Amino acid sequence: MATSRRVVCEICEAQHITKSAIYWCPECEEGLCSICQKHHSFSKGTRNHETISIENYLKLPSSISKIATYCREHNLKYQNYCPQHDKICCAVCISELHKNCTGLQSLQEIVKFSKESAWLENIEKSLKDMRYNYESIMKDKERNLATIESQRICFYNEIKHIREKLNSHLDLLVKQIVVDLNSAEQEIKSKTETLMSQLSEKINTIESLQTSMSSVKEYATDLQTFLGSKSLESEIQREEIVFQSLIDDDSFHQTNLKSSISEKILDLLTTVKAFGSVSIETSKPSIVLKTDKEKQAQILSFVPHPFQSIENINISFKSNLSFTTGNQFNLRGFSVSHNGLMVLSDFNGKLGILHTNGTFDLIKKYSTSCNDVTFIDDTKIAVSANKMIEIIKIGSKVREKVICLCGECNGICYNNGALICNVSSKGIQEVQLCNGKITDLVIQKDLNDWSYITVHKDKIYQTASNTFVRCYTMNGVQLWEFNTKTPNRYVRGITVDISGNVYVALYKVSSILLLSSDGQRSRCVELQEMANPWRLHFNAQAKLLRVAGLDGSVLLYNILVNDFC
Repeated sequence: MATSRRVVCEICEAQHITKSAIYWCPECEEGLCSICQKHHSFSKGTRNHETISIENYLKLPSSISKIATYCREHNLKYQNYCPQHDKICCAVCISELHKNCTGLQSLQEIVKFSKESAWLENIEKSLKDMRYNYESIMKDKERNLATIESQRICFYNEIKHIREKLNSHLDLLVKQIVVDLNSAEQEIKSKTETLMSQLSEKINTIESLQTSMSSVKEYATDLQTFLGSKSLESEIQREEIVFQSLIDDDSFHQTNLKSSISEKILDLLTTVKAFGSVSIETSKPSIVLKTDKEKQAQILSFVPHPFQSIENINISFKSNLSFTTGNQFNLRGFSVSHNGLMVLSDFNGKLGILHTNGTFDLIKKYSTSCNDVTFIDDTKIAVSANKMIEIIKIGSKVREKVICLCGECNGICYNNGALICNVSSKGIQEVQLCNGKITDLVIQKDLNDWSYITVHKDKIYQTASNTFVRCYTMNGVQLWEFNTKTPNRYVRGITVDISGNVYVALYKVSSILLLSSDGQRSRCVELQEMANPWRLHFNAQAKLLRVAGLDGSVLLYNILVNDFC
């Protein structure tokens, strides 16, 4: 930790004035004198920045204090965390590298409680356990050396006692066996001392990490705590690998001297050519080591385990979000934002927000059916009605843009700056939001009113003609098709989980159709709580399935996997 270096006020330095910094702003990554800190605290752009004293800043490990809060590549502030890649990212990073990633999380929300998280506690426990292990091994080795010395003395006395009964010819044999005995002991000592030296170094390393951990908890900002913890976690994992290698090569096993006296020692003048033999044997450690690597791996990992095949998936009812709009609701559109906000539309033209307390906030009333709706971001939605698409700001309920189509858009979803639409008598079309350009992806002249669509990992998934489920590339190449081939099993809403397994609402049979990612395997799961499932939404982070019924009710289901670990 750089406790002796001087930090200057960078604002003053830019004015060719040299003044020592009294405060440090982790977000601006610069020192501030008392006067500049006062302006910093009142400025609109920096008033919410949390500054720390230079004394506390200098107490942070250099690996923590040097952590950047801005993306070096794009010179933008980090805003989100991608659990799929275990990376923090700015807005440009998301658009370039993470546009198809699911479960992006707000960095501000993640780091808010980082100092109180079980993750941080687990790192501290790992450090404590590792130090305990190394210290226990050192003590055990000290006891082992004392035992070895006692064994050597005992064996030596036995040799000496026998030697006293023999003639001078035995002296030569005794000398040889003593040389062997001392050589064996020296070999053990040499190896043990080398190991103890390594253990001492490891204890010093753990002490350093513990010091860094304490400094992080006391002096680091939330972001530094979050990112520094990941750095400390990596160092701990490296130490665990070294520790495991020592276990694997039997370095911690007990060592003993083993000897045997020749049965023909009394006949030594004529037949015995050696006094005996000396060997080294090992046994398992006599101490109990603290190892809990499987549990640690689960706690330290941010990336969720992928789901398995559809045969292992169970759908378990969790709760019901019932609401009343004042009139009968006839659901058509349903969409959920990243922060959990739900927007619904219906055949009678109603478009509104469904709150978790059961209230329905009307955004707009159309004269005809409001066919579908999708979130563009947490503040804007795209709505299809009257052969057009409207872009509406949720907060103000103001229409921002209108895009005209050549047919009714019955299914719509947002993907990377564009809208993917099911357009009656046309097929699947892509509409660029920046300029309104429309591109035909799949020509389907017979596409009917009951068709919905979603995009997952550069693939388009569509329900059509009541019985078909189809999968296409983003260029419109069909990858597979599934036909229910059963009367009255009408396919409606569609969603996809993190493994590419497809969930389809089966209207009138109160079931969910599960399809494998290649469309080759299928099974049905009955929903006893839902009479007419219509639309679906899968939350990868919470492993939660929202099922919206024809009457506008929304039920929540937990997605459980039998072999999920």
